[in-house]
Amino acid sequence: MAALSRPDRVTVRGPLPGEGVGIAALWRELWDAHEAWGGYPGTRDARVYAEVARRLDDDARVRGGHPILGRHVHLVADLGGVACGQVEGWFERHGIDPLTPFTCEVRSLVVTQRARHVGAGRALLEALAVSARSLSAGAPCVLAAEVLEPNPAQAFYERVGYSPVAYGARLESAACRFASAARASGAHALSARVAVPHDALAIARLETTLAARRRLAGDLRFDRPHALEATVVGAIAAHLGAPAAAEGDPATLVALDEAGEVRAAASFAVQALQPPFVPMRRALLGRFAVDPARPCAPLVGGLVALACRLALSRAAPMLELTDLSAPGSELHAAAIATGAVPWSRVVTRLA
Repeated sequence: MAALSRPDRVTVRGPLPGEGVGIAALWRELWDAHEAWGGYPGTRDARVYAEVARRLDDDARVRGGHPILGRHVHLVADLGGVACGQVEGWFERHGIDPLTPFTCEVRSLVVTQRARHVGAGRALLEALAVSARSLSAGAPCVLAAEVLEPNPAQAFYERVGYSPVAYGARLESAACRFASAARASGAHALSARVAVPHDALAIARLETTLAARRRLAGDLRFDRPHALEATVVGAIAAHLGAPAAAEGDPATLVALDEAGEVRAAASFAVQALQPPFVPMRRALLGRFAVDPARPCAPLVGGLVALACRLALSRAAPMLELTDLSAPGSELHAAAIATGAVPWSRVVTRLA
């Protein structure tokens, strides 16, 4: 891909061998900023960043100056011959509908202080959009970035055409308000558990409400609502019946009403944060699908309480609630009522 130039001498290109130390320093600047905004802590060990630099140089040699390698895009902003910013993109398609646009996830966008007012960030995202369109061969593609709530880059993304489509919240796994209130009151009217194959039909029905909620929010990354089909129910049942290959594999949780009927579902997973983060585990609960005919708060509270217990059993001190509706919605209010605080938002635009 040809370098994209701007009058202020910012160019965007693929990474070059020998730039690993400089790009690793950009990463450290990014992780330090994220930690200051309440994000997961990055390591202070210089040996870790030296290893990151070595891997970056190895990767640059494989790329041979090209930003695209498989489904991964890596771009560097150059100002006066020095790397002043970088961004990565991961290209994929969510779902099975051929009409669902491809998604290019925007990751690790960082620009040094000296280059933040000369268009480096905008140039990086423009070049990433060009790469995404190349990978999609002209098919629709969505650029998506997760931005922490305290991150001042939210205003930047808005200026370059990104709009929020989903929100996240986070809480300490040991601090779920719903669980504490339930223990204090002895309330057991609503419960949650890990889903089993005979829940497949109920989950498939709830999936249609999830798809409709996403589309209403303008989130084009996922499949549109579809009519209920036996093949889909069968696939869900087979998935629920398959043994987990590892402890951290995703699981589907369901919340039940007083009669024991499934009224809400969500996906739970545990991930290990790798260097340059300080090694630790984080838990995630997302894909909230709630029966619109039922009150949201007790169902979401039950799911979050179960997820907190699972997170603690797997040594994950924090639980992230992802794929929430906008603040002011019933789902977002139900999530905050569990003790979670606003954590991030996903912003998107078409490439």
